[in-house]
Amino acid sequence: MISANAQSIYNDGADVYSKSHARWLRFAGGEAQCAFEGAVTALMRPGMQMLDVACGTGTVARRLLNRSNGNFELVLLDSSQRMLSKCRDIPATRVIGCMKALPFETDRFDLLTCAWGIETLDNPALAFREFVRVTRPGGHVCLVFCADLPSRSLMGHVLRQKVTYSGRGAFLSHTRMREFAEAAGACQVQSLHCTGPAAAMILHI
Repeated sequence: MISANAQSIYNDGADVYSKSHARWLRFAGGEAQCAFEGAVTALMRPGMQMLDVACGTGTVARRLLNRSNGNFELVLLDSSQRMLSKCRDIPATRVIGCMKALPFETDRFDLLTCAWGIETLDNPALAFREFVRVTRPGGHVCLVFCADLPSRSLMGHVLRQKVTYSGRGAFLSHTRMREFAEAAGACQVQSLHCTGPAAAMILHI
């Protein structure tokens, strides 16, 4: 599951999460976030069933809905009830659950997204297996995460240190993430162009 320390931090920080995360995007993760959202938007189609894993306060889901006609079934999943409670305005099914044991049947979704969540796990490989399992053949999994890549700015470096020492998550090896995805059964793993300390990728299922 999500590490106990990270779970506590995200539960306690639900009210201020959006503000602190916006700072992260501005100085460190914004390029990866843009690449991720662009890829997801390009893949969205009417009638799709879509799962947003580790949805947090719903910021990503709202932006994606604003970019689409909204004609698809959206499920939001998070392990924090307090985070999920911030998503009440979003037209979606809200589910409490863990990334490493998704409470859905196999081949359920056409598109799965996970933004800034997998780095909070103690074993990301298990989440990759679940992502691939619940995604239909021909579907896609889109990820953006903190990555062990050089920071593009001094402020990015400072924020990376702050995230690391606060216990909010780890900076993952991009190479290892590709290996986890391939081992989980992804047909193809596509890395999106962006700079550190973040990375974005698409898993073709």
